[in-house]
Amino acid sequence: MKLYLYLLFTVCISTSVAQNKNQFYALDSQMNQTVLDSSKYILWIHLKEDSNWQWDYYRTWGPLVKSVSYADHDGTILNGRSFFYTSIGNLDSTGNFDHGKKNGGFTKFRSYSADSIIRIRHYSYLQDSLEKFSDLSADSNKKKETDSAKKTFAEYPGGVSNWYEYLKLHLQYPERAMKKNIQGTVRVNFTIGVDGDVTDIFLQKSIEYSIDQEAIKVIRDSGKWTPGTLDGIKVKTYELEPLRFGLSPQ
Repeated sequence: MKLYLYLLFTVCISTSVAQNKNQFYALDSQMNQTVLDSSKYILWIHLKEDSNWQWDYYRTWGPLVKSVSYADHDGTILNGRSFFYTSIGNLDSTGNFDHGKKNGGFTKFRSYSADSIIRIRHYSYLQDSLEKFSDLSADSNKKKETDSAKKTFAEYPGGVSNWYEYLKLHLQYPERAMKKNIQGTVRVNFTIGVDGDVTDIFLQKSIEYSIDQEAIKVIRDSGKWTPGTLDGIKVKTYELEPLRFGLSPQ
């Protein structure tokens, strides 16, 4: 499988192209611009569908460090949802900002292993003021007691066998990762609405820039799903899909 993914890492960008919808920077350990071959990080600035600017910081040949959403291209006004990751690419925390102020939910996660991540704390803010705090680890037993209603999760049309066939046809191994022998399992969170649309895609486990983007793409382009139900009524469901990228031994 081949994916010809070529990245343009820009060392100097003039003000005339400052609003380019996709920009890449190579950064050293002090977050100063450098050349790709000697960089420790890469920064991808891109315009999202909600008109916010996403700043994604990656280790050059490794996982996400953070993915921060701003109202402006220059990255001065936090706006929207941002994500922060551990050194091995596990989601550490996430939260929502409204023009510089905490507004909405903030969640803290704990990693028990490379592939075991659970929510442990949740904070609710209103314009920078803490409204509510929940210890999710303490509430886990209560949640189990209330989850006894007849619930079905969303499903890819045709079931698991069709899903695997879709992945077989569309999931490509990025050449950037292949050349560096980068392997691993990306874990993608996403929401399936009552209309079957895929929304709110984000990474619970990051591996490397090109692998992550391929995983997100294959989820985003998967079309409409069969929505989940609760007592026979269609409901929004939250899905987690692990996608394995592995190379055969030479």
